[in-house]
Amino acid sequence: MEHNNDLEALKQAMMQALNSSPYYRLLGMEVLELGEGKSKLRIKVRHDHHNLYGILHGGVIASLLDSTCTIALASLLRAGEAAVTVDQRINYISNVSQGEIYGEGRAIHRGRYTGVSQGEVRDQEGKLIAVGMATIFIIRSGEGEKLIQGS
Repeated sequence: MEHNNDLEALKQAMMQALNSSPYYRLLGMEVLELGEGKSKLRIKVRHDHHNLYGILHGGVIASLLDSTCTIALASLLRAGEAAVTVDQRINYISNVSQGEIYGEGRAIHRGRYTGVSQGEVRDQEGKLIAVGMATIFIIRSGEGEKLIQGS
């Protein structure tokens, strides 16, 4: 029972940290659920998310999909590990100009150094907006400093 409480507290702390990050606040992106290799996020579409054609910019969708996939995999990490995207593929299916969009992700492989996740972005009525996959690099404590220094 105590293990479940610790796990829930960790999930809540992770969600709070992500939801208060500068980029998430800039986009209005919010983590709604995470855990067990899955995630669900939301963005409320705003006018400043639009492209020149008055529809949601593909970069906003890409950001949601990237976070959705990475968080799904990150929910499987151990203490001292972090996850960063190294490759992302997106297929844009439809467009949207208002309302809310939701990203749902699922980790499909977690290896020693990399993982793979897939995700979907849908509007509030469930219409498919985009699908994609991401390859995620797993960084362990001490390895991040080596990457930053170029070692």
